[in-house]
Amino acid sequence: MNRGQFELENVDKSILKKEMLRPKTNLRQERLIREYSTSYMAKLIGLSNRRQYEQKERGRAPFHDYEMMIISQKFLMSINYLFFDDMEPLDS
Repeated sequence: MNRGQFELENVDKSILKKEMLRPKTNLRQERLIREYSTSYMAKLIGLSNRRQYEQKERGRAPFHDYEMMIISQKFLMSINYLFFDDMEPLDS
């Protein structure tokens, strides 16, 4: 099974949640290259403060699909690269 593919019948939601809630290292790297602050990113996606954004980037809270879309369009990069490419496959 390829990375990112799951047998939905056999996936424990808590395992999937743990897998998806990881630090977004590609996103952080690209943000730093552009010299965007976490406050700027928070405002960009409509959050009230930088701490909310930092929790998402660190993998402690999930990004919503529309937040990923806004960020990928701003960076002119794919959602897959920014949010998922640096993830390891689930242990089988």
